[in-house]
Parts: sequence; structure tokens; C-alpha cells
Amino acid sequence: MIDPERLENLFEKCGGVFRATVLIQMRIRELTKGAKRLVDGDFRNPIDIAIAEIEQDKIELVEDTEENRELIRKEIEKLTGGHRVPQAEVPLESSEDELERRILSALSKDTEA
Repeated sequence: MIDPERLENLFEKCGGVFRATVLIQMRIRELTKGAKRLVDGDFRNPIDIAIAEIEQDKIELVEDTEENRELIRKEIEKLTGGHRVPQAEVPLESSEDELERRILSALSKDTEA
């Protein structure tokens, strides 16, 4: 059981219960699909990892705006050393599974070239 005061701090840090829940759920999905954890420690489950990552300011939920997308693009460029990152055309109404499929497809095409 998570301490109620810890939860309140988490909700405040994320901007509310809904935003915290969305961020935790998204991060758990990434972790269960094999994403690297961003915090050290002996955590028993992905929920504990996600909460610790939020508390240590390793992850945050950002609004889907063109400005934020541009910031993310720049960060990816830094992380990839300026190498070309494959682009995928994605309609706005795509499901998360469809987005993941398109990203993987674009990445596989780039490694084949």
C-alpha cells in the first residue's frame, strides 16, 4: 500500500490524479515492453519503478503540442548524435497499437537501408 501523503505529493507533482494515473499507466506499459528503468533501487514491480521515476523527476507528462514535439525532436537529435531519425506519417486518429506498428516499421526500413 502506498502512503497517502506520498500519493498526494505525486498527484501534486503531476498536476492531478488523472494526469498522474495516465503517466504511471503509460510508463508501466513501456517498462513491461522492455524499456530501461531510469532509477536505481530494489523495486518489486513496474508501478513502484514508475512512481520513483516521477518522484525523481525522470519522467513527466507533457502536452501534445507542436512546440513540445519540436523540443522532443531536438532531444532525439542530441541523443542520436545528429543521425537521421526515421519519420512515419501517422494520422491523428491512430490507435496506440497502430502508432507502435508504424514506428517499428519505419525503424526497420531505416536499418535495412
